[in-house]
Amino acid sequence: MFPFYSLLVILVLSPLPFGSNRPWSWSLLCLLIALVTIGWCISYLRTEKKMKLHFDRIKVSLFLFTGTLLWAFIQTSSFIPDSWGHPLWQLTAQALETDIPAKISLAPEQTITAIMRLLSYGLVFLLAQYYCQKPDNAEKLFNWLAISGFIYASYGLIIFLGDFNKILWFDKWTYQKDVTSTIINRNSYATYAGLSLLCLIPNILRQFKSSAAYGLNSNYGKQLFIETVITRAWLPILMFITIGTALFLSHSRGGFLSTTLAIICLFILLSLSKKLHSRALSYASIALIVIAISVFSISSDRLMERMGQISVEKSERPKVYASTLNGIENNPYLGFGYGTYESSFRLYRTKDIRGNYDKAHNTYLENIFELGIPAASALFLSILLIALKCLKGIWSRQRNWIYPAIGFSSTVLVAAHSVVDFSLQIPAVAATYAAILGAGFAQSFSSKR
Repeated sequence: MFPFYSLLVILVLSPLPFGSNRPWSWSLLCLLIALVTIGWCISYLRTEKKMKLHFDRIKVSLFLFTGTLLWAFIQTSSFIPDSWGHPLWQLTAQALETDIPAKISLAPEQTITAIMRLLSYGLVFLLAQYYCQKPDNAEKLFNWLAISGFIYASYGLIIFLGDFNKILWFDKWTYQKDVTSTIINRNSYATYAGLSLLCLIPNILRQFKSSAAYGLNSNYGKQLFIETVITRAWLPILMFITIGTALFLSHSRGGFLSTTLAIICLFILLSLSKKLHSRALSYASIALIVIAISVFSISSDRLMERMGQISVEKSERPKVYASTLNGIENNPYLGFGYGTYESSFRLYRTKDIRGNYDKAHNTYLENIFELGIPAASALFLSILLIALKCLKGIWSRQRNWIYPAIGFSSTVLVAAHSVVDFSLQIPAVAATYAAILGAGFAQSFSSKR
């Protein structure tokens, strides 16, 4: 179990150094994940009574994901047909009057870094999927992530309300009027906060269910329900309010809307699957909605102001999307190299795009631009198939159905926000999502099978 707890520690600490979105921090994160994976392999070989790996459950997604990694590696290779190499390599060779082998990727070293990061997220998923076959481990993972989200939200609120303008011991150089905690970008932090809120929901539902053990028809049952909620459920409710307040005060429109969509989707699924058949769980749902409305009414003034300021005509993003689509049309199958958007986009940016766009603010377009349509589609499909397994698990499971429900809802959250931003390209957010999806997928199957 040492690798599992090591994984939990890594996930909890990953948002600390700017969301691990610096070369040294994401390199350290990937190294630690690799070491944990090696430790897991050693412990698996040395343990006599061990859980099954169940690779048959993810064989299609694993094939698609591995194929994407393989293609990204081919993009860095010079052992390709001459027609595949980007013409810019030939022009560079002519300008320097030297022999430079042509490659698909315009920045092979950036592609190698992107491969390393994507592989690390896949390993996090596999580790979570293996260990969280045990319901107790799944509960621990969600509790650790919820507590982590609460701590980072509390820190962000203290910095914001105290007007300290700091991220750790550094001066805060951007988003000074928004809660970002230890993650620099407010939209990326909003996604992390939304995932933390989803991780809290199993604990809240559990508290309401246990507090209604004697029913709510008798006076004793009602009294016990109220006492238990006050004495035991106050902490997860407080955590929910704190994280929700931090989410609202991030003033991220995309983060707020995608989190709201994910929570609504979660309770719709639980209602359709008739999992909220007990009155206690119905009360929990109502309580969460009331809490969300209360927090929203208190802390959402500037968020609503920003909602009213949405203007597609004044935004540069449609121009960036159009230029990105232009690049995709020119090179739809091979791509320009995974992780090379900042370098490759310079070939297609127009004069009316004034900002520095190192990311497309649309993960789907960016991945298609970098990988090409076939490889990017394989990557999207590999994640979609896992999410659909979680969706099926909501109906097939009689116990612990909340975990696959959270796994699917978290996919709705990150998928929706990825349309307008790049939160999944922040290592801490991507690793957290991979762990949630892995745990939800592991609990999508009956332990008897």
